[in-house]
This record gives sequence, C-alpha cells and structure tokens, in this order.
Amino acid sequence: MTSPQTTGHLGPEEGNPKNKASHDFQYEGWNVTIEVDAAGDDGHVSGHADLYDGSALRCRVMLSGRHRDGVSAIQALASKARALIDERRGEVATQGL
Repeated sequence: MTSPQTTGHLGPEEGNPKNKASHDFQYEGWNVTIEVDAAGDDGHVSGHADLYDGSALRCRVMLSGRHRDGVSAIQALASKARALIDERRGEVATQGL
C-alpha cells in the first residue's frame, strides 16, 4: 500500500484547540473521506472514514487500535476502507453470477 496523499485541512482549526486532519480519495468508483483528531492528553488519535457510493453515504469505518500520529491513523483507515470496498465489490460480483 502506498502512503496516502493528504489533502484538505491539516493542523489546528481556528478557534478549536484540537488538532485535526482530513484526507479524501477515490477508490474503485467510491469517494472516501477520512477525518482524524487528537483523542486527548495521551496523544492518541481517533478517527473515521466515510464511504460514499456516488453521493450516498453507505458506510462509516471507525478507527480501532491506538495510533500516536495522524499519518498512521489515516493509513489504517484508508486500508480498511479499501478492504471493505473490495469485499463489497466481491459480493456484488458473486451475486451477479
């Protein structure tokens, strides 16, 4: 897997002390939006990936495990999103047989 290219907003939001990062990408016709933010004083991050088929939100994948930085969290969510999309594509392909 390649490292995600981060796009969108990175760093603290004005008026909001929490650090946030976002990453958007397309995969196999799906649009994926990833958002991560600092979880607290321990430095761990939390986040989720929203998977859109066209303009419809189909699924939200939550981050599991502990990640000390946004890059590893984004990579984990991107990997989970791609795996879920691949799984769904496989289900559709077998139903069409």
